[in-house]
Amino acid sequence: MTGSEVFEVRFHAGGANWPANPFRFRGQGQLVIEPDFVLVRGSSHRSFRFPERQEHRLRKVDIVNIRRDGGDLLFDVIGVKDTVTIGCSTADAEVAKRMAALLPERQTEEFAVAHAEREQFHDRIDYWSPSTPVTWALLALNIGIFLLMWWQRHEHASMAAQVLGMMDWKNNAASMMRSLQLEAWGANVGQRTLSGEWWRLFTSMFLHGGVLHLLFNMLVLYQAGQLAERIFGSLRFTGLYLIAGLCGSLASVLWNPHVNSVGASGALFGIVGGLLAFIRREHSGVPPTVVRDLQGSLLPFLMFNIGAGFLYPHTDNAAHLGGLLGGWLAGHLLARSLHVPQAAA
Repeated sequence: MTGSEVFEVRFHAGGANWPANPFRFRGQGQLVIEPDFVLVRGSSHRSFRFPERQEHRLRKVDIVNIRRDGGDLLFDVIGVKDTVTIGCSTADAEVAKRMAALLPERQTEEFAVAHAEREQFHDRIDYWSPSTPVTWALLALNIGIFLLMWWQRHEHASMAAQVLGMMDWKNNAASMMRSLQLEAWGANVGQRTLSGEWWRLFTSMFLHGGVLHLLFNMLVLYQAGQLAERIFGSLRFTGLYLIAGLCGSLASVLWNPHVNSVGASGALFGIVGGLLAFIRREHSGVPPTVVRDLQGSLLPFLMFNIGAGFLYPHTDNAAHLGGLLGGWLAGHLLARSLHVPQAAA
């Protein structure tokens, strides 16, 4: 075809971190960009049927709102009844840039405003907090402590098996050993905390009962922590994290004096509470588009996890709610304005 360029792309079913498409394309496909049309080729996946190869022909005059995110490319197609978004992943950011240059530059008014506000927000947090050292330090601390505890359990289990001659000793006693070890390392054990060992309110924030517990909490810390640190600043973020974590631990032990609780989840719920408090403040410097974006992601996270906490046993919802409230209050106290001084704008 004269004047056309063919790009190999990958389509996704969609999700939090992947661009979706309305054709149910998944896997390898192509975008063919012609002078007046764009051909979208891929395999459509349907329930209980074999994938079907399809091709959709789009008019360039209907394509608007081109945007890139690394190697991902997305654009909107205006239809008679509604507007759909088509997204795909390319080999790298340079390929996505080349593709975007061949597509129309038109933007809808609503998209232009939202895009400008998001760019303004990122410029502001880049100005105030370009890096997130505290979040990375917390990740390293939590993971490092977990690995040290694993190594200690492994060594003790091997020694006990040799002395006692029980080859399956580790499997039978793993749960008991983990519980005793957590208590020794500073778990929030109600009777001991209320008897004067108040330092357990702090140390329990950095202990985790298992790999899945650690992975989930560290994923939330990696995602929400970096944003919160850039919004609050490293020093204020440290205060937010500690205040929320301590409030979560205190709520846990007051709600259930017989608790044996560990984990960073109280502090993490506090980060979410702090973010919600920050973005709702007047003159915060967070544009309306970003406020809506954050509310749309943070509120479902809270509702799902608090709801799940009531359904699944061994979930310390008191710590979650205490951390959330403590983080919300700390968010108001520690908030700053993100507006950039005129001299630096």
